[in-house]
Amino acid sequence: MKTQLPAKYYLSHFFELAEFIQSQCKHLLLEEQQLFLEKLLQLDEQSLCTLLRIYSRKPKIVALSSLNYEEIPNLHGAIFKLKQQGLVAHPSSDELDLLLEHLTKPTLLTLLANDELMATKPDYKKSASKQRLTQLCKEHIDRNHSELEALFSQFVVNSRCQYYEYFEFLHSGRLSGGDINHQNRFVMRDLGIAKVRADVNESISRFQTLAEAQTHYQLNKLRMQFKESDSESQYQNLAQALLAISCEDELAQSIKNKLLIRLYKQLKEHDLAFAFELLEHCEGSSEAQELAIRQRYKQGDKNWVEQKLEQVIQDPLDDGILYFAEDFLQRKYNKQQRSRLTQMLIDTEHQLEVDDIYRGDVEQGVCEHYQQLGNTVFFTENNLWLSFFTLTFWQELFIETPHPPCNEFDLYPKVLLADCFYTVQQTQIEQKLAKFTSNEALYKYICKNAGQFYEAPNSVFVWHSDMLEPLEVLIKHSPLANLKAHLLQMTKTFKQLKDGYPDLMVLKGDTLTFEEVKAPGDKLRRNQLVSIEVLKQHGFAVNIVAVNWFNDPNRIYSVVDIETTGGVQANNKITEIAVVQLQAGEVINKWASLINPERSIPAFITKLTGINVAMVRDAPRFEEIADTLRSLLKGSVFVAHNVNFDFGFIRKEYGALGQGFKMPKLCTVVESRKAFPKLKSYSLGNLAAHFELNLTNHHRALADATATAELLNLIQQTQSKKAS
Repeated sequence: MKTQLPAKYYLSHFFELAEFIQSQCKHLLLEEQQLFLEKLLQLDEQSLCTLLRIYSRKPKIVALSSLNYEEIPNLHGAIFKLKQQGLVAHPSSDELDLLLEHLTKPTLLTLLANDELMATKPDYKKSASKQRLTQLCKEHIDRNHSELEALFSQFVVNSRCQYYEYFEFLHSGRLSGGDINHQNRFVMRDLGIAKVRADVNESISRFQTLAEAQTHYQLNKLRMQFKESDSESQYQNLAQALLAISCEDELAQSIKNKLLIRLYKQLKEHDLAFAFELLEHCEGSSEAQELAIRQRYKQGDKNWVEQKLEQVIQDPLDDGILYFAEDFLQRKYNKQQRSRLTQMLIDTEHQLEVDDIYRGDVEQGVCEHYQQLGNTVFFTENNLWLSFFTLTFWQELFIETPHPPCNEFDLYPKVLLADCFYTVQQTQIEQKLAKFTSNEALYKYICKNAGQFYEAPNSVFVWHSDMLEPLEVLIKHSPLANLKAHLLQMTKTFKQLKDGYPDLMVLKGDTLTFEEVKAPGDKLRRNQLVSIEVLKQHGFAVNIVAVNWFNDPNRIYSVVDIETTGGVQANNKITEIAVVQLQAGEVINKWASLINPERSIPAFITKLTGINVAMVRDAPRFEEIADTLRSLLKGSVFVAHNVNFDFGFIRKEYGALGQGFKMPKLCTVVESRKAFPKLKSYSLGNLAAHFELNLTNHHRALADATATAELLNLIQQTQSKKAS
């Protein structure tokens, strides 16, 4: 059942915001902002509704004709009152260009046809684009003509950014631009769509002082302006404004650094000296250091670069810049040809031959290789370590933190955002880790928190119903000291260790290893090197697995066909599944089953397939054949005619059971087009007729799968002949 928004829902959102500003943020308001809020609260309901409807619009210019709502029976009266209060105004000649861009093509043509309004007679065609007509109006219109007043009176200027935007910023801590995401998240919350923290009952100010709030607001304004800029002069002006801002906290400096780096990239081709100045104002930024070193080396300033590299190595900001500096110094000054990242890939002793059917999903190919050897394999990447870390320190991050969330929408812990978790909560962290005297105690604690807080929004990791299984393997097969050492390091340098972790965790007997999988042409990224090196320092076995492709002539192709209650996944279910398996061109297995869709079957579907409700009434439900089907398909290639249709329905059924479904795919429609170009139709029925395939009962699963299997053989034979 869908949640319905109440009438005038946006009014309640406004009063919620206003109450927060009045109770928590008065110390963050300038006098004119306080007066503005008081003026809004004194408006009658119809006028306030009108103003909020205007503020909800993206454009700077809003047509009065677009404000036709039941709760505003007297729009012109409301606009009149808002104008009296100085809260809205009609456009003036200063906003004419913006207004012209907002007009429809018929209105633009009317203006161009008005000889009195045109200062000079434009030459145009009615078929011209709207963009061209707008430009002609800008060039030829008489901007001082009195008749423009009639046009201006049909619109109002959206002045949301003057003060109201600042109120929203105080609540969210971030500007959302023209898409009004702040208001949307109230709506999404009320509809039950947006994730919010149920344990946060009241909102608190995220800024301590007016200066801090204004600094963050100005930085966010500049960030939004950067997105809209496209010329050197605009970037120059933004850079000058940014350099004038002084940051008192790390988060503000981080925002400033990112924007300075973006501006550097835009300006370095135009004014390199000024661009370097921008990098010099990036405090504590390893990215800025690296950019400066690379550009200085490119300019030939090799002595400066060598000295800077040695300084970085002596006192690095983080491991990433340290590895870069060591590599750069070796390659550019000691005549080494390869970077550390490239050399690690070349030197790896772990080489695997993987069937090239996994070119689109190399990790899956390596996973199945290990599984065939009898090993237990998990796709882990970042989520394993992020969930382990967060569940270990849930209380410290979300409950007993000196920096609580400002409101229910703040899902990401502030101490992680500022990367100051260990700095401000050292005692709590060390006491927590000291409590775990055995692996069993640590795992029991993880399970307790997972059960208590399951699906609580956190924005650090993704909840999964089976997430405890890999965590159990990790904890039970790793030395406790190694686990605690890595957890401690994550509290100290979370931003550095929040990503880049190996793809797979493999349990071989009682030995646990992590595997970073690289296909031919893949590169090892710096963040991966950092995480791998730190894991190794903490005693974990990490391998870089270099994959080489081969074509396996004995691979098994599982040719699948399904019948459904309709063609759209969202509202339909499977009624029949069939699988025909081929190996080296020979059929080695056949399997088929009707499926009870637990819903009606439309008459036109019964007419098409011959499957009716009576036939499936006593058939198994999908969940009853799910294990059989998965076992049958395991280790093979999923083949179907229009493969995404069949694969998508089956994946959806497994998803409904809380299970994933992933395997290599091959589409006989796609392959038929390659093998047999220029045919009129590539439907299964037409291909069967053209090639005289055995299709005796079209639109029944086993018959279609059998014909598709014959088609696959024909395709492969044709491809083999072309290759030879």
